[in-house]
Amino acid sequence: MADEYEMIDVEEAELTLSEMSGTRNIDLGEALSCEKMRPRIWFVEPGHDRKRYHSHGEQEEFYYVLSGPGRMKIAGETHTIPEGTAIRISPDTRRKTFNDTDREHVWLVVGAPNVEDPGIVHEE
Repeated sequence: MADEYEMIDVEEAELTLSEMSGTRNIDLGEALSCEKMRPRIWFVEPGHDRKRYHSHGEQEEFYYVLSGPGRMKIAGETHTIPEGTAIRISPDTRRKTFNDTDREHVWLVVGAPNVEDPGIVHEE
């Protein structure tokens, strides 16, 4: 197997708006041509509560709070996630991020495997 890698300056990467949740994000998976994972950086502004409470069919997710603290609802419980904290969530565990603080939260979020798995929406 030949050595292969991609590198980007995140500060110069394209910032887009998620059609599903309205979250500003950088699609690192697309920018880096990822094949086995779906990494993104999310910028969750104060007052943001448009993410869906959801689970997945097969995609496991990794969350890391780059700047926060972050706020999440996981399996019916609300959590404050300190900056520098990592979380792994199994596909069938219900979750959502939100921001009810006065500071922007920045998350590194990685889903794997790299499959179309838009999520199964659940009532809160």
